[in-house]
Amino acid sequence: MTSSFIGARALVQSVAAKNTSSNARVQPTIKADLYPEGLPNLPGSSPYDSDFSETLWPNWSDGKSSEEIAKIAERELIHGRWAMMGCAGSWGAEVGTGVPWFKAGALCTPEDCTAMSSIFPGQVIDLAPEGSGYPSFYNVLAFEVITIGLAEAYRTGLIESCFPELEVGDLHPGGEHFDPLGLADTFDLDEMKVAEIKHARLAMLSWLGYMSQAVATNCDNPFGLGSETWPSYIDGAVGPYANWQAHIANPVSENVWKYIGLESTAGQI
Repeated sequence: MTSSFIGARALVQSVAAKNTSSNARVQPTIKADLYPEGLPNLPGSSPYDSDFSETLWPNWSDGKSSEEIAKIAERELIHGRWAMMGCAGSWGAEVGTGVPWFKAGALCTPEDCTAMSSIFPGQVIDLAPEGSGYPSFYNVLAFEVITIGLAEAYRTGLIESCFPELEVGDLHPGGEHFDPLGLADTFDLDEMKVAEIKHARLAMLSWLGYMSQAVATNCDNPFGLGSETWPSYIDGAVGPYANWQAHIANPVSENVWKYIGLESTAGQI
């Protein structure tokens, strides 16, 4: 997630290949103000080049075509959007149900998925009658495969979109169906793209933090043998929201120093 990744296909406005003795280097003309972190250090790209990306990943663009660079941009943005939804969903689910994200899968297994029926606080009516066997794992699986599959099929052009104003391959679609509130007309779309990729990169780092938290605060021997060493199999394992609450209640003791064995030292600083 360095700034050498390009935030979206639309940000690469034109690309020309320059042959060298061994490979081709790509020379994109990029809109500079969309890269406040620094542009990829490519020859001849713009006067706003930064040494930052070249230091972290020297010659990253060597041999890459414009299509490959656009694909890297596409993957980063899509992964970032999944990370934003994952972070928000994991946090919100733990706040609402008390179940940390790494234990949520145990609520809906092929053997029994009925625990999903009554996990929401204050729920008056279960999602399915008790003893009915619903929700069913296979029904849930089929629903997710169909809905996500259709979305991907529309995005890639495998199936003709039911929204004719959406262009295949456009990672920043608009139109009355995708933007019913007219936000693209209210805000600067280029600025919103920058905001999105920044949030996407932060969310990917945040998800790495979620995973690290699950192991660091719950496991005595996370790299030992046996599945019981992982948070999913530990009774009472806490998630990120519970950790945050504990830290707010006692910031002096409940912090990273505690989990790396330096709590007493930190308290004396």
